[in-house]
Formats: sequence, C-alpha cells, structure tokens
Amino acid sequence: MRDDDKDVRDWATFGLGVLGSGDSDDNREALSWAMGDSDRDVSEEALVGLAKRKDRRILPQLLSALAEPEVGVRVIEAAYLLLGMQSEREGWSRADYAVALREQYST
Repeated sequence: MRDDDKDVRDWATFGLGVLGSGDSDDNREALSWAMGDSDRDVSEEALVGLAKRKDRRILPQLLSALAEPEVGVRVIEAAYLLLGMQSEREGWSRADYAVALREQYST
C-alpha cells in the first residue's frame, strides 16, 4: 500500500479493504493512512474499506467527497455501506446520502 506505483497501491488497498474481510486495528490503520493518498482511486478504495467496517473516522472525508461536483461510484458505495445498506438506493442523490449520514451519526 506504500508502493511508488499508484496502481499497486490501488490494488493493495482494494485487496485489503474491499476484498478482505479481516478487521483489526492494523488493517484499519493501514486503510486510514491510505485515505490520505494523493491518488483518488487509492483514497476512495480506503473509504470503502473503512465504511465496510463501519469506521466513523471516515465521516469528515466522506461528507466532503459527497459535496464535490463529481462524485465517484466508490464514494456512493462508502456512503451506503456506512449507512448499513446493502446497495445504492435508487433515486438517491449524493445530498440524500449526506443527509442520511448526518442524521445517523449526528454530525
């Protein structure tokens, strides 16, 4: 996850966070560190991995990402996972996810 090649970092983060089911302090710390990666794909994979583990540390970054003009599919995935949903809600906008997150987590 700390490789110089962004594609290697992306796949490593995806493997640990999304494909992997392990949940330890070490895994969460590695994913938390990857949220700050300069590559958007890497940081969004880390968001999804932490959302899958219901880690509230992602809330500020996730809410910020939902407020961006362009919102990627991984940001939406992180939002619905953190909300405990199995999949994306039909008809929901990024604003709907942000409102639901703020309501659920009282931010």
